[in-house]
Amino acid sequence: MRVPRLLVLLLLWVSPVFAQVTYKASFYTSSGTPGYSALADFNRDGYPDMAIVNSGTIDIFFNDHSGGFGAYTSYNSPSGGPIIAVDVNGDGWPDLVIAGGGGTVLLNNGDGTFRPGTAPTTKAPASSFVAGDFNKDGKVDLAAVEGTQIEILLNNGSGTFHSGQVLAMAGGSSNAVVGDFDSDGNLDIANVEAVKTLVWWGKGDGTFAAPLQIARPNSDNLSSIAAADFNNDGLPDLAVSSNGGDSNCDPNNGPICGTTTAHIYKNLGARKFALVPPSYTMGPAHDGTLFAVDLDGDLNPDLVNLFNAAGVYSGDLSYRAGKGNGTFGDELSIDSPSAIDVQFRDLNLDSRTDVVVPEYFPSSEVNVYLATSGYKNCTGANSAALHAKVCAPANNATVSSPVLITAAGNSPIGVQRLEVWVDGKKVYQKLGDQMNKRIPMTTGRHRVAVVAVDKYIGTSSTVEYVNVQ
Repeated sequence: MRVPRLLVLLLLWVSPVFAQVTYKASFYTSSGTPGYSALADFNRDGYPDMAIVNSGTIDIFFNDHSGGFGAYTSYNSPSGGPIIAVDVNGDGWPDLVIAGGGGTVLLNNGDGTFRPGTAPTTKAPASSFVAGDFNKDGKVDLAAVEGTQIEILLNNGSGTFHSGQVLAMAGGSSNAVVGDFDSDGNLDIANVEAVKTLVWWGKGDGTFAAPLQIARPNSDNLSSIAAADFNNDGLPDLAVSSNGGDSNCDPNNGPICGTTTAHIYKNLGARKFALVPPSYTMGPAHDGTLFAVDLDGDLNPDLVNLFNAAGVYSGDLSYRAGKGNGTFGDELSIDSPSAIDVQFRDLNLDSRTDVVVPEYFPSSEVNVYLATSGYKNCTGANSAALHAKVCAPANNATVSSPVLITAAGNSPIGVQRLEVWVDGKKVYQKLGDQMNKRIPMTTGRHRVAVVAVDKYIGTSSTVEYVNVQ
């Protein structure tokens, strides 16, 4: 088995602050040249599966319950762009929505097999989709990123959509993120144009107010956006990337010109963000995608940038470990296979983040990297249904304050956040699917509920009682 440099470089790096990150690599052949991917528990057996977009087909790989994958089942797809897993018809099973061309929808038959659905009619070709319940009717809606506009597509309840508001922009955009950035209970949308970041404030009825406009931090064009709680204050912050260098430089046939830089905007509440220095170099200056994900298991979001332009530098990853206070560690440049997409999820339920890279050159394989190091938190939270698992304390345990709550959440599509409620009052929330937090409690017996909030729709809670001395 060949060992890609992604694995080797991560094995060599040991941070003085964070746990070493290492992986075990496996490789899977798909029906064509892999491009994009989505991870969800399509057959709801408790373990996330893979959907891989090839040219003209979608391959479904089922998890073997160890983070490995068997033979694929292939489905026709006229679209070959970015893919998301989302339950579009409300039957509890993850469906697939694929961008590119006229778009494609594949509906889950309730067993992990798929049939063609009705693609949403858009006003312009969509380069990507994001999802959320924008009108709070219990059905997952879509937002189609269509160049100089974002079109809201409201769910009719049967897996079909109708056009809603169109969010017009002066410049083009290729990706967006969804979150409740102002804590009003309504989903918002954030995206970047070349010269500014836009945050569209959701009204909770499927429409959006005029956006907050944040000027770019320097003269470089913005290219990508990610959202996470980088400073652990419970509010989603923003990271945007800018590309600086000679626009006439061809990185495929010469030296890399300039760098991609990540800029962090702290969420101040009250619909305000503040640029927090310093900025961080994140690889070569060219088209790329920024991700916020906890790679080392310390429950602090890290920054990852995928350099996804075609050519010799394609697939390179730049990684910086988050410190949990809104700042990040030293840059690690990682040479991975040529790729235009990377996805992250715990595939073997050990609480650590695994990595999936669809490789289109030179081997046209799906690369799966299972984490073999980094911190473990609350293991075994399976993905068959939305639920919260409490690993500590035990029910009816006698403990001292502050009480350490160790918990995890999972669902077929994933969990957006975890919440802690003590005696009916919300006292803490953690964005992501893992939690390890000490909660102050007074002496006496307390009812503690850990709530898992699904990535798109629904909540589930686990209740325990603790006796605080």
